Amino acid sequence: MPVDEFDRAILKVVQQNNLRTHADIGEQVGLSPSSVRRRLARLRQEGVIEADVSIVNPDKEQITVIVTIVFQKESVEADRAFKQRMRDAPEVSQCYSVAGSLDFILVVHAESHSAYEAWGERELMADPCIRRYDSHIAWSRVKFSTAV
Repeated sequence: MPVDEFDRAILKVVQQNNLRTHADIGEQVGLSPSSVRRRLARLRQEGVIEADVSIVNPDKEQITVIVTIVFQKESVEADRAFKQRMRDAPEVSQCYSVAGSLDFILVVHAESHSAYEAWGERELMADPCIRRYDSHIAWSRVKFSTAV
């Protein structure tokens, strides 16, 4: 079932605060609480809403590092293996396979600079498929949104 204007309005609200009641959301978008509940259930069932989560501020406990990766020689096997390692790495919160001169961009969180350095040596420098990786320490978070 396609996403309509009411669904989009509901999504806009819950992307800002998904703890609002169905009645509050319904009042804002012009629907009954039961209609909001049914629509949210459908959006979750269809995978439009992937997850309901709490977002933790990484600046409180950790450093954030944006990492760019360039492979030495690309192959399907190396690509698959790297993607799986990044999925399994708890330090990696985001991993993007990208077009252009880079192969991957990562967002990595570590407890300290030395913890990140150790992770980089273990996970990136030890990988013979990686030609180069560059680390960009985030000084501050200017804008962050999970809204689509």
